[in-house]
Amino acid sequence: MPTSASGAARARVLDAAMSLFGRQGYRATTIAQIERAAGLSPGAGGLYRHFASKRAVLEAGVDRQIENAPPLTAFFEPSSATGAPDAASRAHFVAVARAALRRLDGEGDVNRLLLRDLADFPDLRDRVRDHELRQVHGALAAWLQSQASGTDVDIDALAAVLMSAVSHYWIMTDALGDYPLDVDEERFLATLADVTARMLGPA
Repeated sequence: MPTSASGAARARVLDAAMSLFGRQGYRATTIAQIERAAGLSPGAGGLYRHFASKRAVLEAGVDRQIENAPPLTAFFEPSSATGAPDAASRAHFVAVARAALRRLDGEGDVNRLLLRDLADFPDLRDRVRDHELRQVHGALAAWLQSQASGTDVDIDALAAVLMSAVSHYWIMTDALGDYPLDVDEERFLATLADVTARMLGPA
């Protein structure tokens, strides 16, 4: 059973490693760099007192994101009211999309790692897909279905489009510092909600 001191040191190593992986990539990050960033003597092997390998650090970081992330699925309880989305449901959609952007901000290092490196680790990529993306997609699709009224829209596809739009907004803003098309977050989310409402309304 690790002591509280060793647990704190392990957490520092994990934080330092995931930050470096996010900023400069998994392969470009060395054990010595992780140790230095975690306050250990670089090159002395301190990392190996907490993790078996650099790959083990990566796995622990991905698992931590999956286990500790705030559950977006809780926002998407299917509504007891059915019919075309009203102002309240549009406002709810905007709030959920904004929460998703803030979550992407908070997990920026891990998300950059996912985009850059996880194709090299198909087992970890599949873990993120199955335990994160698919769960959010399923919850969002169920909520959208509860809001649909007299429409034959492909709900699963609509949920995927909405998730992709929010993710793309975050990726472009993160990569370039500001969203490059001069559309601020509030306008983007409000328009996304309006488009969704129109698609879910009567055909």
